[in-house]
Amino acid sequence: MEYKTETEIFSQFKALNNTYNYFNENQDKFSKFFDENVFDSITFLGSGSSYLICESSEIITKTKLNMNANALVAGDLMLNFPHYKNYLENTLLVAPSRSGSTTEVLLAVKKVKEKYNSPCISISAKTDSELSKIADLNIELPWAYDESVCQTRTVTNLYTASLLLINIINNDLSFKDDIKKTIDYGNIYLDDNKRRLEEVVDQFDFENVFVLADSSLQGIASEASLAYKEIARINSYYNHLLDVRHGPMVLVNDKSLIVMANSPYGKEYQKELIKDLKAKNAYVLNNGLSREKLINSDLHIEFPEVDYPIRGIYFIVINQLLAYYKAVKSNINPDQPEGLDSWINLN
Repeated sequence: MEYKTETEIFSQFKALNNTYNYFNENQDKFSKFFDENVFDSITFLGSGSSYLICESSEIITKTKLNMNANALVAGDLMLNFPHYKNYLENTLLVAPSRSGSTTEVLLAVKKVKEKYNSPCISISAKTDSELSKIADLNIELPWAYDESVCQTRTVTNLYTASLLLINIINNDLSFKDDIKKTIDYGNIYLDDNKRRLEEVVDQFDFENVFVLADSSLQGIASEASLAYKEIARINSYYNHLLDVRHGPMVLVNDKSLIVMANSPYGKEYQKELIKDLKAKNAYVLNNGLSREKLINSDLHIEFPEVDYPIRGIYFIVINQLLAYYKAVKSNINPDQPEGLDSWINLN
């Protein structure tokens, strides 16, 4: 049976190329918006998968722009608006959303704009959404929209759009070139690794997944963890690399799959971590540069060298594939998880 999730995973680099070209074509418009609006910080606002993208965007903004940034859950802000007063004065709102229709996002943005008159950028995979009617600048990526309930292609495009948006302020040409290099290499990466990842699922009957990543990848890695829950309906957890020892290690066993985004630093510490995980008989899959391959891991998936936040594109893709293959093997429909809707309407 052919599932929409599979089609959307394997078409995402084509969609990413459209997103990259869209940003090129609208570079002047986006730059003008930043020139015309004054702000002291950026507040990334989202729900579900979109919020997890916001987590990475917060860290990337702080490290790349040396600017204060925050990631907020839209439902939290909507309910507890007075708690976030110091976050919201003189801020720029950036709201990524698949549908642009999630109630919590719409109400939270309206509250911030009414109270603080904050400029708002929406990034959506739908045109003419409810969010677009209240935002000041709309970035619309309809080619990235996922028809299946679980997001794959949409997530990768919203993440990349956030990278490109942040880079407009920074104007780092090498960073932008790395994004294009990653997009151009994407289908090769998929073709080279799809069978290897299928074999992991075929040969290792894992019952839980630990996704490990640090720094600016933590948000997109949290989304990777969520993909296993939504697509394959199995328990999954996100942790920082070394932090998995601080409690979660008690759950690691011979039915655990570890998917780890290698750090370019502290190789010896990572080798010791893998030794500890293997002592619990877990299966360890690494994702990083060829020179970052670690002994004792079961599988190393590599990619060409790019700036660290851009690695998130490669990392999310392999987790989406693993979750998809696990669902198919378990006779689970990855397109239609029970009890989950494409977006939440509180009305």
